[in-house]
Amino acid sequence: MTNLSSLIRMSITVQQDIFKDGRPAITVKKATWDRLSGPLNEFLAALDGDLVGLAPTYGKKSRLSSLVIASASIVLIISVPPTSQKHRLANSPLQPLQTFLTDPTVTKYAFQMDKLSAALYYDHDICICRGKDILSISNAERLSIAAILDALGSPENVNSPAVKKLFRDDEGHGNDARTVALQAWAAYCSACDPALSKRYGAVADINTDSLQPYVLNLVCKTIRNGTLLSALKPTNVKHDAKGKCSLKSGKITATSERYKTRIMRPGEKQPNGKHKIMRGRTIDVKGRTAELQVNGRPSQMQIVSIRTIGKEKQTSAEAMRETYMLSVLQGRVNLKSHTFINAIWFPPSKDDILGSGILLPPPPSSGTSNIYANGSRTLNTSQTQAVNKVLSQSDSDQVVLIHGPPGTGKTTVIAACVSNIISSSRNATVWLVAQSNVAVKNMAEKLASVEFYDFKILVSKDFHFEWHEHLYHKIEANVIRSEQFDNDVVVASRLLLSSRVILCTISTMSNQRIATMSRLVPPAVIIFDEASQIEIGDYFPLLLRYQAVLKKLVFIGDHKQLAPHGISDIKTLSSVFEMSHLLDKAVLLDTQYRMPVPLGTFISKHVYEGRLRSEHAIKNPLSCRFVDVASGAEESKGHSWQNTREVDVVISIASQLTAKKKSFRIITPYDPQRSLLESGLKHAKLPWEDKCFNIDAFQGNEDDYIIVSLVRTVKLGFLVDQRRVNVMLTRCKKGLIICAKRSFVEGPAQDCLVGKLAKAVGNSTWISGHDVQHKGARPFR
Repeated sequence: MTNLSSLIRMSITVQQDIFKDGRPAITVKKATWDRLSGPLNEFLAALDGDLVGLAPTYGKKSRLSSLVIASASIVLIISVPPTSQKHRLANSPLQPLQTFLTDPTVTKYAFQMDKLSAALYYDHDICICRGKDILSISNAERLSIAAILDALGSPENVNSPAVKKLFRDDEGHGNDARTVALQAWAAYCSACDPALSKRYGAVADINTDSLQPYVLNLVCKTIRNGTLLSALKPTNVKHDAKGKCSLKSGKITATSERYKTRIMRPGEKQPNGKHKIMRGRTIDVKGRTAELQVNGRPSQMQIVSIRTIGKEKQTSAEAMRETYMLSVLQGRVNLKSHTFINAIWFPPSKDDILGSGILLPPPPSSGTSNIYANGSRTLNTSQTQAVNKVLSQSDSDQVVLIHGPPGTGKTTVIAACVSNIISSSRNATVWLVAQSNVAVKNMAEKLASVEFYDFKILVSKDFHFEWHEHLYHKIEANVIRSEQFDNDVVVASRLLLSSRVILCTISTMSNQRIATMSRLVPPAVIIFDEASQIEIGDYFPLLLRYQAVLKKLVFIGDHKQLAPHGISDIKTLSSVFEMSHLLDKAVLLDTQYRMPVPLGTFISKHVYEGRLRSEHAIKNPLSCRFVDVASGAEESKGHSWQNTREVDVVISIASQLTAKKKSFRIITPYDPQRSLLESGLKHAKLPWEDKCFNIDAFQGNEDDYIIVSLVRTVKLGFLVDQRRVNVMLTRCKKGLIICAKRSFVEGPAQDCLVGKLAKAVGNSTWISGHDVQHKGARPFR
């Protein structure tokens, strides 16, 4: 196999196998970015016609590393410099490439021209004009093999197996020279097919040279972040299958144990020892149970493990985000014409106004402190200020940020806002949206707790059925599962039952299947919970899709807790809380009611600049306990970590709390440790369901007592991420128990948040893990 680096030193001849009709061999030539002018001029002099095919290769962090240009019989592969070697185009050796790509007499075709044109500008400041996105001519699912085959013309003349092999990997990633050369050449052939000319005529050109730079920067960054997030998806997932799998006539019926590793897509069965690998695909999935069709007859075999090979497909939200960015590049969507996009990304000057069409009346003259029934706690001053901001008619308050540290009553504020908005007008509507299903459920329960039941919660069947039905018992009558979504207005109306408040995840809100519901209950006001966890680019589908009815946006979250998924690997990710012009006007909820005062005071000082007050009955410093697991040691487990001695100590503490009928949860930063802890509870015959959590899965949750298994004993690991540690330390209502090696906490970790907490609460909070296990020592009586 010829790679790109060897091609820099030579030219090769490639025989195509894409089309069945005889076509001449293709000459593949090379050019380096610093000596580009001669080879590019030679290629263009031999160009017969006014179109070319393009294909990319991408390197580290999905940066463009080479551009491939194809004509009928010649392909030129141009290496481009790393981003760190970018030059100003006026003096850059890449100037000839810029001149060619912005030549309006030549049309350039690429299968994913959106991604390629974005990379050209984002990585190398190069624009393009008259770019055609090939996949836009197909009605098949974008990025699918079906769409590529459709774009290559007559099926009778296309060698499908060869095409599937050619486009097997993500375009531009890890491709050898022959592959990228043929991809560019296939793009050229598609462009030349007269049978496709009418379809291409309906596809708008991509002209990045005509977009405003600040708009183009935003679009390119959004596309790049989407690419990088997709690259984080695992390509090999081991499924936790419970017990023995039943085997019948070449089929496997497996029951998944964990939602995170549930079987969803085609899988691979892989026993150990005298093993035999059997490949197959998923036929059907219902809740925890998946039926797999495998090759061969496995009836006499014991199944040891089941794996899925291949990346999970795009979600509807990811696909819609990609579609809208493509539309901007094609000039079919103008971001600057959208009120809320301007408010978030392109802040207006003081003299500008956001728009008109106000939905909400002024706040009630009597204030908002009397909206609860059944003697519930009234709103404090900061909560009242936040609710009034949401109810405000001012143009400057059409976008509202509410900063809610742990335990400050974010869902209380949401419930107050909903109650006031809905009672203000018979036509008022509100959508409550969050990143996670658990956060959505928490908002629903808060509404129910203040006796507001006139809402519907949209839930994915995959999440609800046989997995999390128990989470919805209190609000089951309000649940609409995804298999019930219907385009028929009458059916949708019967499901909604005149409810004007809808709750769902941000992914569900981007789903085309809720189109009828969103027409019946237009999202005039959208309140986002956990907004600090939502990558800011994920808002584009909602803002563009609902622009005609949207009147107000409210973002509630805490940028000092969990960040958007992937931020540790992708530094360019951000949430709306990183937009300084919005954060500067955010309302801070300044009083926490969850944690005992010593813990709340510590968190206020070290995380919230002393701005967080605590109101709590427990003021004893011993509400925070450290348990010294002196013999504990961190152990590598795959790409993660575990600590078996800590597991033993945690199980002993869990047994004590269970015996005293104290409510508790166990959290840990590492998934192998979470699995060991859950297995330990099972083995000890202690309650184990919904007891053990990763930190990332537990934000927004709480319990009376929280047991933390720190795991690390040598390296700091996750402890350097203060946002995650902040979540870990702020979940308890009565007591926090941290199991860790004392010499580590007071040594390498002394300057981290956990080390500072140990120093703040003093020596008296430490007890011995050995004494807990063998002498009956108890963190809490």
